[in-house]
Amino acid sequence: MIATHGKYFLKYYPQHMILLSLLLSTAIGTFLLSLPICRLAEIPLLDLFFTSASLTTVTGLLTTPIENFSNIGHLVMLCLMQLGGLGLMTLSLCFVYMFSNLGIYTQVIASDILSLKSFKDTKQTLLFILKLTVITELLGALIIFPTMYQTYAFKKSIFMAIFHSVASFCNAGFCLFPDKMIEYHHNPLVVIVTMILMIIGGLGFVSWHEISSKFFNGAPRQPMSWHTKLVLRMYFMTAGISSLLFWMLERNHTLADMPWIQKLYVVLFTGIAMKSTGFVLVSFATVHLATLVLAMLSMFIGSAPLSTGSGIKTSVFAIYLAVIKTAIQGKRHAMLYGRHIVDDQVYKAMAIIALSLSWITLITFCLLITEVNWNFIDVMFTAFAAFSNNGTMIKDCAELSVLGKCFMMISMFIGRIGALAIILSIKRISELRDISYPKEHVILG
Repeated sequence: MIATHGKYFLKYYPQHMILLSLLLSTAIGTFLLSLPICRLAEIPLLDLFFTSASLTTVTGLLTTPIENFSNIGHLVMLCLMQLGGLGLMTLSLCFVYMFSNLGIYTQVIASDILSLKSFKDTKQTLLFILKLTVITELLGALIIFPTMYQTYAFKKSIFMAIFHSVASFCNAGFCLFPDKMIEYHHNPLVVIVTMILMIIGGLGFVSWHEISSKFFNGAPRQPMSWHTKLVLRMYFMTAGISSLLFWMLERNHTLADMPWIQKLYVVLFTGIAMKSTGFVLVSFATVHLATLVLAMLSMFIGSAPLSTGSGIKTSVFAIYLAVIKTAIQGKRHAMLYGRHIVDDQVYKAMAIIALSLSWITLITFCLLITEVNWNFIDVMFTAFAAFSNNGTMIKDCAELSVLGKCFMMISMFIGRIGALAIILSIKRISELRDISYPKEHVILG
């Protein structure tokens, strides 16, 4: 009976399983972090749960200093962060493999989300994700280890390098350095390696799988898929525009005293980090208000689909731009880089954007009520950061009220699974009816 109900639940409500997995991981993480061996000071249970939720959703926000945890606690945090960064993708892929015999409905949903041409590719893709993760994170840790060893003891340096490499690849934004990434803003090696790790994690595993197959599996002449081309174009276009605007806004402000070479890598790094990670090389508490707006837009767009990053995803933003262009040109269908975007995906993209903005507006409204000592820009920036799973902050989250912390945790969970849950919540194909209704025009303005 339990097995039957379990199979029915997995078949018709897979999105709930993803949410339950995040909640379960958060609960286990809270329990582990609450153990005396993991703490150096007394930490309220709510702050422990907030920390675990932030790690599981790879957000990077904390309500208690990371120094309050012991080395064992940092190891637990590392595991939760790794699980949070890869868990959603690997869990989704496992769903495809598990559901391949559970009906056409779930198969179509999985194919739609994961952009897999065949369910037979699921095992290979999952194995590739694990290989790419381990190799990339180990290489990143090896490269920055000598720099860590100049400051810390040998064993400590190893752990610091691994922790930072995992945080960068998972776009998590957690940092063990006393002054965070600002401590290494003068070190181009650490900055560039961190930036490369963020890019690899933020571009999406499906795209990397195709790129590796093209260049390393003996198929150099095989053209890249339209999806991979779209991902590469949109990711680097949005990051490049963010970097350029950041330089224009801050060149005579926070960047004024930096040498030109340092300005260059700081600007490029910030353009990438604003998309999802939240690492900063300049204090965002001192930047222009226009820069904060830029950061909110950048983190809202986020990273590529099926990546360790969050946000609404660059593919959704690309469809949004295509819809605007279509409306201006008076065409009937959205076109994107020589392809006709099917109406179903257009509706999904518009729903994702509308619901995401509605949720951020709701959370902003709630935080304005609970955080009476915060100004509007602080509250709005915090709401965007929580939903976008971005660790950039201009106000200390420790100052949040109890209700404020609860709102933030809910927003972190919604942001991490939001777009995926919307797509998975579509009505079962078997329930759809091909019914035509009379057409009508609505006055728009």
